[in-house]
Order: sequence, then structure tokens, then C-alpha cells
Amino acid sequence: MRCTFFLCYLCLQLTTAHAQGHQPNFSPEDTISFVNLNLMNPNGSPYANAPVVLKGKKGHVVEAITGSNGRVKVKVPFDETYTVHCGEHTCLRPITINAFPYVTYNYQAYTRRFIYFTFTYRNIANQRLPNEVVTLYTTTGEVFRDTTNAEGQVHFYLPFVSEFRIAVKYHDNVKTIRPLDVGKEYKIMSTVFTWMGSKEKERLAHIADSLSRLVHMDAIHFLDSLVRTGNKHKIAEEDIYIPIDYDSVEWVNAMLQIKAQTYREKLKQNPHFFEEKNKAVLAPLFRLKKQFKHKIVVTDITGSMYGYTEQVILWHALNFMENEDKKYLFFNDGDNKSTSQKRIGSTGGFYFCQGQIKDFNTIINTMRKGMRNGGGGEYPENDVEALLAAQDKRKKYDEVFLIADNYSPIRDLELMHQLKVPIRIILCGVEDGGSSFWGKQEKIINEEYLNLAHATNGSIHLIKQDIFDLAKTQEGESITIKGQKFDFINGRFVRQEKL
Repeated sequence: MRCTFFLCYLCLQLTTAHAQGHQPNFSPEDTISFVNLNLMNPNGSPYANAPVVLKGKKGHVVEAITGSNGRVKVKVPFDETYTVHCGEHTCLRPITINAFPYVTYNYQAYTRRFIYFTFTYRNIANQRLPNEVVTLYTTTGEVFRDTTNAEGQVHFYLPFVSEFRIAVKYHDNVKTIRPLDVGKEYKIMSTVFTWMGSKEKERLAHIADSLSRLVHMDAIHFLDSLVRTGNKHKIAEEDIYIPIDYDSVEWVNAMLQIKAQTYREKLKQNPHFFEEKNKAVLAPLFRLKKQFKHKIVVTDITGSMYGYTEQVILWHALNFMENEDKKYLFFNDGDNKSTSQKRIGSTGGFYFCQGQIKDFNTIINTMRKGMRNGGGGEYPENDVEALLAAQDKRKKYDEVFLIADNYSPIRDLELMHQLKVPIRIILCGVEDGGSSFWGKQEKIINEEYLNLAHATNGSIHLIKQDIFDLAKTQEGESITIKGQKFDFINGRFVRQEKL
């Protein structure tokens, strides 16, 4: 009891004296304290059997080696502030050792500051994409590379630098991230990339190549034989595709005129002919022709839209408004530029034309030129940039129609608030049966096009359905399209996941 009282008294005296400016006289062996370090790598594993150096502001340097559990106890001179160095890295917080001997300080930290970054790779159906290589390039020249796991995710422990560029196969500039450094020990960041994935892209490219060969080798001979045998009406009745990019423009023109003539006859008998034939482009254009008489038609002519370009040209051939100057803007996402060359708002690849039915060859040649110059291999497209170009060319009463690939993400959606006119969006690929290019893929509406229509007070048009008034949807409300429910949350439509 007496001993305890004495120690308390001594401690009180030392504290009081120090507070009054009196520095107690300690012998050299009494001017030390202890530091217990528990050090972890950024991934949570122990910083095992590794060197640690404590450097003091007054020049003291203490070296040690951690154990297998990442722990080490070191003896250090007191009345000093130390930084902890683990190899080439420095822990964020300094250790301040007060001027009292034999005190033990416990310190737990990561060996370095880091950004915990999660990259999630999924397709438009929200299916996670495994085994995709993801690469991050830093402004300092460092490169980080890993492969997505079964959940379509990859995790990186990154240094604090000003900028990272994310790349995957076929997209060397998915996104650029610029971390905001607020001085914390670590920062958590994540991003989601939605695309079909490299394997699906390669599968579809193979299908597209096979389809193109089939069309050019077999369909052309078959079409010619129907004309020769007096069965040209079957071109429309059996819905035989006319290859717009065939060498002879005159042959393409002649076949389109034959098909258009049969269509006109069928429509007189049945105004719902296009709807029954699953014509994603022709059905809404025909249904809305009186409601929107003047229009500029903006069409995605990249490779994935191969099966729909014919319908756009057939719309001109049908010639429902004989004296109208029809306007078209075709876009191919950058005239075969590489991804790294594509800049938001200046990607280009636009082909504008206008004319009446007598200018049919001009319309065909303009589309064909855009198709030839386009790469067709990348799925995010510059839809909004094309719409802005069309907005500049429209007359006062022109409505802007977008013929869009539902399965292509919009690369430049961030520009949509620059659009000052309603955008009428015709979605391709979600019709019953869809294009053969997409096979049996589930027909899921892409929320990005709903958001584009909402932001511009525009509309969505399907085979048998026109969705107006999307802009009236309020925060927290829901809409249902083709049996799919979309919630409007934080100013964006979000599709409800199926349970």
C-alpha cells in the first residue's frame, strides 16, 4: 500500500513539475519508451518479417524487423515524434512519444496509404463477366493488371496519384478516375462498366461475318432469281433482306423499289402489316407519320445495326410524302478511330444528307459511305454527339428521331443536357424475335435511352407501343415497359432486378 502511494505521489510530482516548466533530470537509461507496432499490407495480410525504420524529427533513427504476424516492439528515445517507414512507403500518421519514461505506445496501421478500387464488369442484362483482363495505367507510368473473378469484379490496391486510366480488351479508355486526396490513410472507390464483354463481342463478330458472307453469296442470287421468274412479290412477303452495301448501287436501288412497292400494297390491305412483321424501325415510323410529318432521322449504322439499316432506306423508298425533303444523319462512332482517339463531344463519324424520292441514290450512297468508314466493332456509341449535330441542322418544325441499338451503351450520355429538343427514340433489338444478330438474348430495355428521353422531354417507340410523357415521371415513381419495371431514383431510371 505504501509503495503504491509513493509511486502515485512521484508521478504527480513529475507531472506537476513538467507542467510548471521544470524538466526532471533523467539518467540516459531512463529516457526511453516502447512502441508496439502492428503493421498490415493494404490487402490486410501481415507485414511479415520485414524491415521497419522509425525516424525522429530530432534525428533519432531506430530500426527493427517485424515478426511473422507483422508485429514488433521497439525501444525508442522519448520526447520525440517519429515517422514509420516500411520499405519505400511511409505510414500516414506520425507517432508522438511524450517525455515520460517506460510508457508503451500501441500503434496499428497499414504500411502505406492506398486506394481500394473495385471494378465491376457486367453486360446490359446485369450478368457479371468473369475472366476479363482489366488494366489500370497511372500518370506516373505504373501499370496494374488483373482478371475479373466469378463475380465479374477485380480489386486493386492503388497508390495515391492524380489520375488512372482504365482499359479492357477492345476498350483502351473505359474511364479515367481522378481520386480526391483529402489526407486519409485509405480511400474506397469503385466503378461499373457495362458492355457485352470481349468473348461475346468476338462471338457476334464471327456471326456478323458469316451473315455478311451468306447475304452476299446466297441472297443476291436468290433475289435475282425471284425477279427473273416473276416472283418479285416474295421479296417482301418472305422478308428477304437486301444488302445495302452490295457493290452495285443500281441493283440495290432496284431491289428496294420492288420491296417498297409490295409493302405499299400490303399496307393498303393491313395498316398493321409492319407491326405483324416485327419491323422495329418501319412500324413506329409508319404509325407516327401523320403525327410527326417533318423529321430528321439519326441512325446508328455501326456493325450491330446491320439488320436495321435496310428499314431506314426502305422508309425513304416508300415515299409516303412525295414532296417532302427528308433529312438523315448517319453515324458510325468515329470513322474507325481507336478508343483512345475518341473524345467525348468530338468523336465524329457523321454523314448528313437530305432529299426527295428522286434523290434516292444520294441517300443510299451517303449511308454506304458511313458504313464503309465505320469500324463497327465497339459497342458504346456517340449517340448524343450525333443528336447534337442533328439539332444544329434541323429546321424549326423538324422532330429528331434516333434509330438506336438498345444493346449499345451511350458513351456520351453526360452531354444529353445540351439537347434542347425532344428526342424520339426508336429502339432496335427489343422487338419480339428481335434481330437474328442477337439470337435468344433477353429483350431488356436499356435504361440509358429512358434517361435520354426523360431529360429531353422525348419519347420511346417500340413495335406496338409509344411511350410519351417520360419527363413527367417524378422521383420515387415507377413505370413498366414490356413487363419490366423501372424505378426513378436520384434522377435516373433503374430497372428492378428480378428476384
